[in-house]
Amino acid sequence: MLGPLPALYRVIVCTCAFLAFVGLGVWAARLMPESALASAGTGLGTGLGIVVVLLLLHHDPHDPGHRTRVRVRAPRS
Repeated sequence: MLGPLPALYRVIVCTCAFLAFVGLGVWAARLMPESALASAGTGLGTGLGIVVVLLLLHHDPHDPGHRTRVRVRAPRS
């Protein structure tokens, strides 16, 4: 999904997305009354962050933006 970006920008975007999900998991766990849920929130945020990063880096070979070489032959008469 992030194919046209240079490699450095892909790393930056994926790192920011991962850290955002970990932070959101900790923040959501801190809203709960039990303080022991902070580690569970971190784990949940880490898991969701990994999934999002994998989806960002996923490359669909059937994507129309994917360059393929098509060879067209003229019909013989």
